[in-house]
Amino acid sequence: MRGWAALWVLLYHAWGQAGMPPINFAVLGLNVELTPFLRMGGAGVMVFFVLSGFLLSIPFAEWQAGMRDKPATGRYLLRRVARVFPAYYAQLAIVLAAAYLSYGPAALPSLADMTRHLLMLFMPPPLGVEPRNLVWWTLPIEFSFYLVLPVLAVLLRPDRRIWLIALAWMSMIVWRHFAATWLADSSIQARVYASYQLPGSMDSFGFGMLAAVLYVHRENMLFRLKRPVDLDRVTVLALILLIAAIYWQHYGSDAYWKDSPIFYLWTPALSLGISAIVLAGVGGGRIARLLFANRFMVFAGIVSYSVYLWHFPILVWMKSLPFVQAMADHRLVVLLLAGIPATLAVASVSYFLVERPFLRIRVRPGG
Repeated sequence: MRGWAALWVLLYHAWGQAGMPPINFAVLGLNVELTPFLRMGGAGVMVFFVLSGFLLSIPFAEWQAGMRDKPATGRYLLRRVARVFPAYYAQLAIVLAAAYLSYGPAALPSLADMTRHLLMLFMPPPLGVEPRNLVWWTLPIEFSFYLVLPVLAVLLRPDRRIWLIALAWMSMIVWRHFAATWLADSSIQARVYASYQLPGSMDSFGFGMLAAVLYVHRENMLFRLKRPVDLDRVTVLALILLIAAIYWQHYGSDAYWKDSPIFYLWTPALSLGISAIVLAGVGGGRIARLLFANRFMVFAGIVSYSVYLWHFPILVWMKSLPFVQAMADHRLVVLLLAGIPATLAVASVSYFLVERPFLRIRVRPGG
């Protein structure tokens, strides 16, 4: 599913670099509108958030259930740092080196902006800075969740699941309302950066955490979902919910930033569907495993973080090539046919040379 998330975001940015062309097909005399699936590709970020909430919460939920010792906070945080920062710092160095070679010293950030980049302070000024790579703005959101998860672990129990979702949802609503009204006159990009900072994305992480509780206690809480046919039904219903949410956002986008219900309901609906697919997949659902457990998606998932980091600069570079510029009517096809394999190749190098060596570092207890 990480592979799906990364490739969905790639699809969205390729569509954007191609000029956001409408994608329509005539089927049996009907006009089928597929543009929403590309336009909403940024929702792949929510997939990452739900997956982080699910996977990272499992050890803490097992601890709350008495199945294991409490996870060591120090080791947990070191692993999270090793997961996010090395690949990001490597790309930051490459991006700055390329800017220096192309435009000279004037292209380098000031000391203050460099410090903000090193700390991932990607939020509206004066506290934050515009990221050199557009996708970097989501990284501090992910890392913020890493920091608060050990504190929220006390909610990872079946008898506290209502409190978990209530806290996640209400904190999201309060934060987004504050950010949307405070930045009402700012650009959409500034409102996006501010609104989705934690706890503005806590609903997505919260649904992943709830899925972890259900998974750890599956013998008691998911006992009715043991047959593959039942899990397939859950997958189908979840996919229908995701499709409905995608079209809802597409046709309701004008109201999204006007402090309307869709602003507070869309990401929870999306996250609920994603969580259901996660539970169906780990339970052995055939449809979920067919979609997300095939070899290509598993490989894309392994290198998904580097795919996420590298796809946008690769697409921007490809768009600037004269050959691609000349293919105005077919630019999206060209960007996808060339951009996907190029991104996977670069991401594989990044994973094997940067990510994996740091992920293989083991920290001994007490050392």
